[in-house]
Amino acid sequence: MTNFLSFSSIYDYKRESSRKINEISDSKKRENRLSALFKAIRQHNNNFVKFSLLTKENIDRRKEAIEQNTPGNGKYGVAINVFEIFGIDGTLIDVNARDEKGYTPIIVAIESQNNEILEYLIKNGANLREKHPLFKRSVLNVACYYENEKAVEMLLSANPKLINEQSGIDGWTALQDATLKANIDIIKVLLKNGANPQLKDYNGGTAMDMATDFGKGQIVKLFRDNVKANRKY
Repeated sequence: MTNFLSFSSIYDYKRESSRKINEISDSKKRENRLSALFKAIRQHNNNFVKFSLLTKENIDRRKEAIEQNTPGNGKYGVAINVFEIFGIDGTLIDVNARDEKGYTPIIVAIESQNNEILEYLIKNGANLREKHPLFKRSVLNVACYYENEKAVEMLLSANPKLINEQSGIDGWTALQDATLKANIDIIKVLLKNGANPQLKDYNGGTAMDMATDFGKGQIVKLFRDNVKANRKY
């Protein structure tokens, strides 16, 4: 009985060790895929990005590419694996995949001003309430912080309810991030879409307070005019 248990324990140990090794290997492959994807987004290598994401369009494109490059088919009748050329795994990547640092495709696209990919991600179900891994603020806040005006317009067009949503960490609105950057054009876009300059964050501050404290007279005037125009008599 003792020997049987001993052999059984050894077997279980080896099986568990093998499982952990496979998990580590799979995790590394996944990180490599995400690293390649994020690099492509930052470099605006958009054909590669679109071919890599898990969407119906890309699944159909992948099937077509495989069929065309199967020996005996296609122009040259030679099998080609584009992912082998880049030395990465060709598994399609979910549009909301998150790397070990917490970055997702939509955050990387906004940061890198890659609005073509941002539009593609929105179209294919990207999470519009994703949080930045460092700032802990929403994608609309991130777009304002990185002064990506086109991204602000696209996000609000996709979901107008984002306009006055507050960060869970400090209660900041997108308007406060835009005010911090003193970006007049983005502030105008936000106000046009219903941003409230008097909405208080968790410390009791507002975008109006920020503009006043920083001596941003033009922004203060914009806010005052907005408050006056929206005042109910």
